[in-house]
Amino acid sequence: MAYPDPHGAEAKMKSQHIRSRWVATAEPGGPDVLDDYVISVDQSSGKITALTPANEFGGTPDLHLPNHLLIPGLINAHTHTPMSLLRGYADDLPLNEWLFQHIFPTEGKFVFEAPLEEAEEFVRLGSELACYEMLKTGTTLFNDMYFHGDVTANVVRKAGMKAVLTKAGLLYFGDDARFSDLVSSNTKFCSELISSGDKSIKPSLLPHSVYMVPPEKLREVKDEYDKACAGGHVVIHTHVHETKKEIADVLEKAGKSALQVLEDLGMLNQRTVAAHCVHMTDEEIALMAKTGASVAHCPRSNLKLGSGIARTADMLKSGVNVCLGTDGASSNNTLDMLTEMQYASMIAKGVTGDPTVLPAREVLEMATLRGARALGLESETGSIKVGKAADLVAVDLGRLEASPIYDPLGQLVYTNSRQVSHVWIDGKCVVRECEVLTMLSMDLAATDKLVSKLRDFRKSLPARE
Repeated sequence: MAYPDPHGAEAKMKSQHIRSRWVATAEPGGPDVLDDYVISVDQSSGKITALTPANEFGGTPDLHLPNHLLIPGLINAHTHTPMSLLRGYADDLPLNEWLFQHIFPTEGKFVFEAPLEEAEEFVRLGSELACYEMLKTGTTLFNDMYFHGDVTANVVRKAGMKAVLTKAGLLYFGDDARFSDLVSSNTKFCSELISSGDKSIKPSLLPHSVYMVPPEKLREVKDEYDKACAGGHVVIHTHVHETKKEIADVLEKAGKSALQVLEDLGMLNQRTVAAHCVHMTDEEIALMAKTGASVAHCPRSNLKLGSGIARTADMLKSGVNVCLGTDGASSNNTLDMLTEMQYASMIAKGVTGDPTVLPAREVLEMATLRGARALGLESETGSIKVGKAADLVAVDLGRLEASPIYDPLGQLVYTNSRQVSHVWIDGKCVVRECEVLTMLSMDLAATDKLVSKLRDFRKSLPARE
């Protein structure tokens, strides 16, 4: 099997033609799977120019994948990339204990209160680990929430990926001046991104949650958000109704639910990505559908933290745009969207008692097209369609332990016997034969040194209750 050189001849070709045994386009109304097709990509624009049955293709494909399913690049709609450094750092804990006694103190030491150079190194090294893992598992675009987003953005560009992010997530700890500076810094970052025309990084505003940013401060965020949005599409990305305790705490302090706070402030709309939404009433689900806000469903993280199980089947039935995210590796502990698809589908079937809920086709759309819709990028990516970016993932289904194959989409979602072999982003090959081509110079020595410091600091944290 011959493969084009991603740094040589392929880059000079006017068009590239990829033949795959199966193609799942994730296009609404189309067939679940196309059988033996050639995808043509214009190398100068990075866009798909044709989908042709192999028996009608008049030439020799540049790449033939005889045992593979070609799918759109996966879209991780909610994650915290630098927190890959904290994978397994505080396992088997409920969210509040995990967050306030382990994660926040550690981030305080290594990010919030650290010298700028050290904080940026933490973010860079964690982002490198995350991007490497995401590419290995087929993610081409992610919606991030963290700090020093300019550092993560540089890693994204190096990796050849795409991301939605901003300068810093917003947390309010009582310092009005510092909070205002963060909000202004984010707005400036968003405006500069919009003006730059950067195709790989899109802007967002990141109030962590209503329980970490009270309503009066969210109003300040909203005012700045409106200024930033004047120049283009800016996603508002926040945590919503992740735990019962969060809901009770916000209700006690604000006199209403977090979702209602967002609605009253005009922050619940088609630009809103609400992560988790585990505990939702019928009325709240209807409100999400009415406003056009999207839910980033993170089933594995919700299970691991004991937060609960989101009513995804009810949300989908009500017309809510539900997409998929992994959350951070510190609470998952993986950024593998293929595994997230499997959990999302199987959990929904189990809790509803209905095996027809969230079939493989629908869960693939949640991991691709609906993620693009949530991020305002549906016209550009999220499905395999002529005119869209060639963000493509080839998944090898030809391994013996995966045999036989009757339904390639079912094989993709319901088994673990599949492997991402190739990834293209804007038509450029960034993973070839399971090797990540764009991240061959990661600073692993520095990562090991930082992890050693994290291990030492971890010993000072409260013992598990």
